[in-house]
Amino acid sequence: MPGPTAPGRAAFFLVTVFARGLTNRLFTRAYVPGEALAADPLLTSLPADRAETLVATRADHGLRFDIQLQDSATRPETVFLRYRDTGNDGSVLAG
Repeated sequence: MPGPTAPGRAAFFLVTVFARGLTNRLFTRAYVPGEALAADPLLTSLPADRAETLVATRADHGLRFDIQLQDSATRPETVFLRYRDTGNDGSVLAG
């Protein structure tokens, strides 16, 4: 299980999606459910229904994280991220 990147921050996995038909790879995060989600800067910057697309759910034998490549009638597209190329500050923009 990953740990947080800083004290008080939510733990997450970095996810890169490669698929036939995509002209470039996609980046997202799979957050581990927990109390720290409420204070995460990225999650709190998004509308609640969009932030939910970044949070894994607990399953019988671990975590489940579904990636939605486009909106559907029942679920919004997963939030994908862009990383700024400005040095080592780790800036993230929700795309």
